[in-house]
Amino acid sequence: MTSKRLTVFASGTGSNFIALHQSVQKGIIPAKITAFITDKPGCSARSYAKEHDITDYVLRPLDFDSYDAYVQKLLTVLEQESPDLILLAGYLKKIPDEVIRRYPKRILNIHPSLLPRYGGKGWYGHKVHHAVIENGDQESGCTIHFVTEVYDDGPIIAQRKVPVFPDDHPDTLAKRVLKEEHTLYTEVVKRLLEQD
Repeated sequence: MTSKRLTVFASGTGSNFIALHQSVQKGIIPAKITAFITDKPGCSARSYAKEHDITDYVLRPLDFDSYDAYVQKLLTVLEQESPDLILLAGYLKKIPDEVIRRYPKRILNIHPSLLPRYGGKGWYGHKVHHAVIENGDQESGCTIHFVTEVYDDGPIIAQRKVPVFPDDHPDTLAKRVLKEEHTLYTEVVKRLLEQD
């Protein structure tokens, strides 16, 4: 039984969360996902966490008297969970600066483009794939980076490229990129944990 602990944040379907969890279950990632945090109580990623007995937390700034109270609760939860790595898997809220400072080079994000292209606030999901196609890019892909206080601006850990075909639309490109996201995230998390 490994002592490495992972906390995953997600806001939507959680396909990267699911892929990571399946890699944990298969013994590919030498760790356990001990907590799931979301800002969307009805998201399907949370349903998956519940089905697999992963402790889940719904933490939204609007549920607290102040932003500071929200940040303190988030810090308290993370202190309880004591993660070796915090993994963002389609989490659309900005991680508070206080959390980033508390966990330097321990928070990872996956982004559906070859950063620095199509990165920053508001760039996520199909918006990225649409822009790639509109601009006639020949390739796209995904990036895993450390989270810093600026959106999508942290040091890049790894990238994986995919071709963009002339008949692509955002759905077909998204599917191709997502397949690489699932593989790359597992590889990077495994490598980082084994380096510790």
